Amino acid sequence: METDQLIAIDIFCTNYNVEYSFVQSLGEAGLIDTVVIQETKYIHIPQLQKLESIIRLHDDLDINLEGIEVVHHLLKRVETMQNEILMLKNRLRFFDGNV
Repeated sequence: METDQLIAIDIFCTNYNVEYSFVQSLGEAGLIDTVVIQETKYIHIPQLQKLESIIRLHDDLDINLEGIEVVHHLLKRVETMQNEILMLKNRLRFFDGNV
């Protein structure tokens, strides 16, 4: 597997001053995806923005892991509803040229 789109969790934790166990617990909770290659755990670089957001929730707002899971779930629901609203608006435009 190519590692050009991966960053080792221990390197991430060192650079972001985050506990390794916290990132590991995020992976166990299913909030981020981790990959193990030769006994080293990695995260996908495209997930960094999401991981940074989770760290801000945890550090700045002092939200625990369970709270982060709830926030993540609610944000996914909002995104789903926004996509559904957009789809419904497009269907309305198709049937009624005035919208």
